[in-house]
Amino acid sequence: MSSSHSIEQALAGTQRHLLVRFMATLLLCLLLVELIVGAIFFYDLFQTEKKILTSMSTEYQRILTYDSSDRLTHVLEANPHRLVDNNIAAYWAQDNSSRPTFVAGDKNVVLNLPFADYQIDESRSWFDTFIVNPYMTLSIKGEQQQFWLVLDNRARDYIAYNQWLMTFYALIALVIVTTVFTRKIIQSAMSPLVTFGDLLDKLKKGQLEFAEPEPEIGQGLTVISSSVHSAVAKLQHVTTTLNTTVDAIAHDIRTPLSRITLASQSALLNNADPQVMRDALADCAEHAMQASNMLTALMKLNDEVTGKRQPQNVDTQVSDVISKVVSWYDDVAEDKQIQLVSDVADVLIIQSDPDKLTQVLVNLVDNAIKYTEPGGRVTIKAEQSSNIKAKISIQDTGIGIDPKYQDLIFERLYRVDSSRSNIEGYGLGLSLALAMVENLEGQLMVKSECGVGSTFTILL
Repeated sequence: MSSSHSIEQALAGTQRHLLVRFMATLLLCLLLVELIVGAIFFYDLFQTEKKILTSMSTEYQRILTYDSSDRLTHVLEANPHRLVDNNIAAYWAQDNSSRPTFVAGDKNVVLNLPFADYQIDESRSWFDTFIVNPYMTLSIKGEQQQFWLVLDNRARDYIAYNQWLMTFYALIALVIVTTVFTRKIIQSAMSPLVTFGDLLDKLKKGQLEFAEPEPEIGQGLTVISSSVHSAVAKLQHVTTTLNTTVDAIAHDIRTPLSRITLASQSALLNNADPQVMRDALADCAEHAMQASNMLTALMKLNDEVTGKRQPQNVDTQVSDVISKVVSWYDDVAEDKQIQLVSDVADVLIIQSDPDKLTQVLVNLVDNAIKYTEPGGRVTIKAEQSSNIKAKISIQDTGIGIDPKYQDLIFERLYRVDSSRSNIEGYGLGLSLALAMVENLEGQLMVKSECGVGSTFTILL
């Protein structure tokens, strides 16, 4: 089974698990709501039935008290529909010990009942009176006879069942609709993880090439998906850069090592000649130092990138730093017949690390002189504006850089010249300069045109 298939199965299982957990939680909540709504419904129904029963009892008690039992019996028998519609039966008994006689109303009520046990009592809870007991009763007492109004609670079961059935159907419909929408939401929420899983599988197999997603408006989970693609794109870039760097290091180290090997073999073949031995040792030392310097530059660049070399910011006079760098390269520029000019404000003091700033300028000026033909010009300017503390630019009239290479010149060991031999250096100067400027919380930008020259600008 492939790892991609395993990832898909794992994510599909996670989606199902999330959906089941969500639906279980939803069902529990809906059941709880159903219980609460049911309790409210039954309580409201109890209050309604109690009110009807009490109202009838009061009315019939008045007839029995101010008229006669015969009159009450006549009223009950003459209008039984009122009792039937409310599932109430009327009984009369000579006394508490005699068997009650049916008068009118609902005939489904069992005759032989202990009516007194089901009588409405304020001390009883509504649940016992209306839910537990099958009947609710009220007595109408006369001088010689006693009437009973008996309400059949069981008749309300049908009403309650229909009400529950309607609610149940609504609940089922709600669950179905919610399941469909929730599944889509979970799939949408998991889609960045699916993408991420596919990309991880490709990374595991070394397949870093993938189609860039269409740019979308950053809303909701599309931001996550875009971030995943950006992260993998950056990882792809880092991996490609690493491969290129390793290849370049191997190429640059192989040259001095080959020369050391040749010099050593030459010395061994001519061990009787002291001069040949000294020349061979001198060549070995020179090329070993060349390899050591390159590795030292790489380690220094790595320290800057990883933040191991934190800047030591102090009050720095920019003109002093530039003057020092210009003095170092005056002779170099003169030997190459290049005019080196500085244009700096008299007072330009910033909070920065003078050593790092010096190293950045050394790298940029050295690069500008290398790629400027004799008779050219290198200009260093420094000024201050309202938005930034300092703006330092190094402008040359050199060969320039093709626009398609301008994003690559800051990569480690990258040089536009593919032969890597026409110009001395390791291809680390611009990478180190960029890392140092970023450590100084600044920006390094380039503007170049082939055949016209390049301008590197530092914003601090």
